[in-house]
Amino acid sequence: MLKDFLRKVLLPIRRLAGKFILPPGGTYTYIGRHGCIHAASSFITWNQIEGDYLEFGVWEGASFIAAYHAVRDQRRRHLTYGYDTADYRRWKDNPPRFMAFDSFAGLPGGAGERHVDYHRGAYQCPEDRFKVNLKNQGVDLSAVLTVPGFYDKTLNADTKAKLGLRKAAMVMIDCDLYESTMPVLDFLTDLVGQGTIIIFDDWFRFRGSPEHGEQRACREWLAK
Repeated sequence: MLKDFLRKVLLPIRRLAGKFILPPGGTYTYIGRHGCIHAASSFITWNQIEGDYLEFGVWEGASFIAAYHAVRDQRRRHLTYGYDTADYRRWKDNPPRFMAFDSFAGLPGGAGERHVDYHRGAYQCPEDRFKVNLKNQGVDLSAVLTVPGFYDKTLNADTKAKLGLRKAAMVMIDCDLYESTMPVLDFLTDLVGQGTIIIFDDWFRFRGSPEHGEQRACREWLAK
């Protein structure tokens, strides 16, 4: 049923996006009060979408920090209204955790087609430096879980069980490569539901071709 929903609803949206949405101009098209992270945070809050925030490919933490503050600010604002229903109380009492999935060793090697900046080790940021960056920007590290390692080793049922991961409310995918994005989407299959927001950072790489990168991975995932 979930696969049918994804195929019928998200696939047409993906096709339309490829035709009408302009490629992003840079990092700050999704960070800031007018970026998609802020918009997604508002959506999941005002619709009381339950679940955690998951980011795949965090680098130095800029988008992760933005998501943390955007979600927290939206929840704080919404809770002032004092609604009191069973569903609302459940959402209120289960704030999202913030999970960072990254090798912390940069991009993996491989023989697939790549941009010049997608070499082995690119976008490397050690886990301890990532956490320092978060702390320096006011992120409460007790709400943050990091999952270090390449995805072919870490994205599995054991990891879900260890994290107690049941649902994703909001997902940022910044994996750059097809071979990195595919295991992420497979990992997410039973975590997404009605209202889950998935943001793809590198959707328009490879000249916007749907045959490469994140677009190819998403197309194949929806077709399964």
